[in-house]
Amino acid sequence: MHTVTAEKVYKEILEMPVREREKLFTVIARQGFEKELYIHDEIFDDIRREPFTIKEAAEYLEVAEITVRRWVKAEILKSKKIGKNIVFDADELKVVKRQVKN
Repeated sequence: MHTVTAEKVYKEILEMPVREREKLFTVIARQGFEKELYIHDEIFDDIRREPFTIKEAAEYLEVAEITVRRWVKAEILKSKKIGKNIVFDADELKVVKRQVKN
C-alpha cells in the first residue's frame, strides 16, 4: 500500500489544469469533509473520469496546443474522439508528463 501524504496530494493538485483544480475545490466546498478519513480515490476519482480537451491537456502538459496535436499525430499521446472533439484520459496525460520531464 502506498502512503498518501499532504505533500503528495498538494503536488498532484498543482499538476492539475486550473479548471480541474476549480472542480476539486467546488467539490470540497459543497461536500466538505463529511468523515474524518478519506482515501485518495474518493477525492480524485470524479476528477479523473472526465476527459481533458486539447486546451486542458496543453495546459496540464505545459506545452502549446499545436504540440499536443503533433504528439497525437505521432502517436506519442493517446487520444479519443468524442464527436468532433479530441479528448484525453487524465492517467494517460500523467504518464506523458512524467516522460517529458525526464
